[in-house]
This record gives sequence, C-alpha cells and structure tokens, in this order.
Amino acid sequence: MKKKNLLRLGAFVLIASALAGCGGVNPPGESYIDENGKKIYTYNYNMYIQGDTTYPETHDNAYDNMLYNDFGIVFNYDRIARTDWETKTNTYFATNDAPDITTGGKEINYKGWANQQMLVPVADSYEDLCEKMPNYVKLFGDNMEEVYNLASSSDGKLYYLPSLRQEKAQMCWVYRKDIFDELGLEFPKTTDEFLEVCRVLKEKYPDKIIISSNGQKTSSLTGFFQAFGMPELILSKNSYYDPKDEEYVPYAMTTDTAREMYIFLRQLNELNYLDKEILSLESDRFSSRCATDNAMITYNYVYNAEGFTKRTNVNGKEGAEWAATDVMITADPEKGTVFKKDPLYSDYGPAFSTSCASEEGKLDAVLKYFDWAATPEGQIYHTYGVEGESFHYEDASTVQDDPGYEDSWGVYKDGKLVVPVVNDGWYDMANNTGGTKIADALGIPSVFGKQPKKFWEDRGSKIEGLYQSFMSKIETDNYYYIEDVPMRYTSEEESQYTDLSTALATKRDEYMARFIFGDMDPADDDDWNQYISDMNRVGLQRFIDLQTTVFDRTQANLED
Repeated sequence: MKKKNLLRLGAFVLIASALAGCGGVNPPGESYIDENGKKIYTYNYNMYIQGDTTYPETHDNAYDNMLYNDFGIVFNYDRIARTDWETKTNTYFATNDAPDITTGGKEINYKGWANQQMLVPVADSYEDLCEKMPNYVKLFGDNMEEVYNLASSSDGKLYYLPSLRQEKAQMCWVYRKDIFDELGLEFPKTTDEFLEVCRVLKEKYPDKIIISSNGQKTSSLTGFFQAFGMPELILSKNSYYDPKDEEYVPYAMTTDTAREMYIFLRQLNELNYLDKEILSLESDRFSSRCATDNAMITYNYVYNAEGFTKRTNVNGKEGAEWAATDVMITADPEKGTVFKKDPLYSDYGPAFSTSCASEEGKLDAVLKYFDWAATPEGQIYHTYGVEGESFHYEDASTVQDDPGYEDSWGVYKDGKLVVPVVNDGWYDMANNTGGTKIADALGIPSVFGKQPKKFWEDRGSKIEGLYQSFMSKIETDNYYYIEDVPMRYTSEEESQYTDLSTALATKRDEYMARFIFGDMDPADDDDWNQYISDMNRVGLQRFIDLQTTVFDRTQANLED
C-alpha cells in the first residue's frame, strides 16, 4: 500500500475517537469540531445492499477515510438488503425517523416524500443544479435538462440525484441458435411467424419448454408487451405516450391492445409453447433449465447469452449455443416494431432529508462529495478503488486499438494519457469473477455508474452493438421506441396514484394469470367485460382521470 494510503488509514484514529461518541459524545447525525479544528459533518446514511455485496463493519477503511480527510464528512450506515429496503425505509419516514441520506428508492418514493415535505431540494431549477453540481450535470451531457424535467417534482424542484443510465439498449430475445440452425429456422419478425417457429420447435422437441421464463417473473413477458406496441415497464409505469398514434394511454392493461396480447399469450399456452411458470420462476431455476437443456427462447439481457451457453454445455454436453438477436417481433408490421431503448437515467440515487438543512453547510458538504463522485477521478475511485492496491494505470496506447476506446476514459499522468486496469486478485467481471471486491475490502460503493472504460469491458460493448443495430432499423425496418414523459403530481395526487396503482396491480395480476393459464378467456366478451368491471370497481376510471389530468397539466407547464 502506498504511503499516502497508510497515512490516511492512520488518520482514522481521529475518526474512531469521534465515532466512539455515536452513543454519547457525538450522537449520530450531529456535527462536531475535531482535534485539528476541522468541522466534521455526520450523516445517518440509509444504504441498500444488492446481491451478495458486503462492506466493512467499522469505519477503518479506505472509503470512510477518504470521506473524512477530503470532504470532512462521516456516514453512519444503516445497510439494508435491496429486497427489504422499501418496506423499512417507508417505515422510517412514516415514523419521522428518516435518515439524513437515503439511496435505493425509486423516483415515486422520492417524489412522494418530497410532496410531504420530508426531503430538502437538491436544486430549485435546472439552472440552479448546473451551478451547484457542474460535474454531475456533465455526466448526462445534452440530456441533463430532459432528465431534470422527468425527475423533478410538482413544484419544479429536484429532490434526489438520478443515477446515470449507461445502458442504451440491453434487452432482446435470446434463443438456441444451434437448434434454429439445425431446423433451418430464422428468428421470427411477426407474431404469426413466431407461432409457426414455435410449432416447428415443439414438433421436433416435444418435451422441451419452447418459451421460457427468464427467471425475473413478469419481466419475462416484456418482449410480448413490445410486440403489441407497449413499453417494457408497463406493469410498473401503467401509462405511456404512443409516438406512432400520437396519443397518451392513461392505463395500458385494459385497452383493446392489451386484450389482443392476452389472447395471443393464451394461444401460446394452449398450444403448450409457453412456460407454465413464466409468471413465477426464480433466476436460479432458469439456470437449472439451461443445465438440463430445457429451454429454447427467452427474453433477457444481450450480454447473458454467453453465460447461458456455458450453463447448457455441462455434464459432458457440448455444442449448445445461445445467441442474442436484434430481431423483435410485432403484431402490427404496418405500425412498426417496438424495441427497448433504455431511459436516459435510472430513477434512483441519493435523496436528502430536511435534517440536512438543519445547520449551515451540511447539505453543501455532502453535495460537494457527490459532485466529485461524478468527475473522472471520482468515477475511477468508485469503480476501481485505490491506486496501487486494487488497480494501476497503464499507457492508454495499450487499449487504443479497442473499437470501444475513448480518450475520455483515461487521465493524464506526467503529461501522458493513462487508463485504469484492475490488479491481479481483484474482482473483474470479464477476467476474475472470484476476485476480491472493492466494496468488501475497501468499503467503496458504486455511485451514479461505472467508470466508462470498465462498463465497456464488462458489458458495454455488447450493449452498444445491440443499440446501434436497433437504431439503424428505425429507418430500414420501421422500428421505434417509447420514451417516458414527465408527470408532476401534487401531494394529494401522489397519494391517489399510489393507492390506485396498488389496487389495480393486484386485480390486474389476478386476471393476467387467469387469462393466460386459467378459467377466463380474454377473447370472450363476457369474461373481458367482467375484468373491466372489476378493474373499475377498484379504481380504474379514477386512475385514468388522474393520469390524464396530470399529463395534460405537466405538458402545459413545460411548454410555458
């Protein structure tokens, strides 16, 4: 370890002394003056943990040391598993025990708390954000103003910092190319062609699952939503603006289009092409499907095809080949083919409770840190860790032949452009999945997104290839995508939205299962009308009226 790092770790004698008062001298969340007369701001930090990520249990680590020395801040962590985050954090806010900083929520959480005046705004306007956090704004380039309009609340203020969405297009159909080649099949372009391909596959392999869940439950239906002209996240978004018909659809899953999709899915099930567990299968079960060679087609991430191939070629079996395709299916070729273009941002990131405005400088101090996290230096730190320990720099000329390489991925050292490279023994998605993770050893979390070079190496090159292919088909194959639109709710409207969407989702999911697998036939007028009646009983028309009102008002406000 370099001398500088040793000095930093040594400095944590001071931090340990200060934090010893977390139950006495310096209660959590209160600021203080350290032995050197330096103002230290402390924050209760609600941080979610994804997957099997672990962090050091004490503050004596590289990340906390950096925060203390470089920014004069200390985080007192409440780390919560991602699956438990929403329930626990909602409880904190409901009982007036909100943390100073929270991450892991969704935009709907943040806007709700903002409307209840539980959060302090990061910025009062787009211009204010540009002035306060220039490096953060630079991350999003020309898209930042649009991101601001989408993420800001009903008062036009921004109450959290959205995360950079580095993926441009990452989901597509993934299929057994070796079997398609064996049978002389091409991946289908229309729902009619899809039925015929499934028929051929089932005739040749009657015991195999033709259309498998991807292990992510209802997201397994994403490709079918798009085939019928709806966006991929329609089960959570509920509404969308149709760019082809130029109309706003306030609730998608009760339209004639949704009915046609349900009829198609029921047909797939009755012909025994559709996975009986497509609405419930867990990810580990899908891995088992691959290992037992019992899946043909699924909707998944473009970069997962190689992994599916490896899982299928086990137990002495060789030759199976999963492949991702840039061909999407459509039920209406004349209208066009929908593909998933990822949003401009991810609707989660740090939000700040009103307690961060309890004393002068407290909010500014932590915003200064997050703005630094968006600089090239900050991105490298949060992605690669500590130079000399978890990574080193190499001359940029060693990677310039890479077609994905960009000069902006490096930094200048002694007048020479260099790029970060993971050290041996440390985790690397491409080369060493069993290595030590920087979160485990150094306490460093991911903030806003990976440093671009690392993202490209891990999965970005595959994503970029899919994105470019989809975008080229806009002109040649009548492909199109559906973008989010700004929706700014008042506090009362936010509450109505939450209550109504929850009630509608419960009833919708019940009928979804019944339409596809059960006793209700979406092609039968009586069954469909019963569905609409039950949806109205739990608030469908009120939801439609609400969404229409908010959409029209938001569009008018933005135009003004």
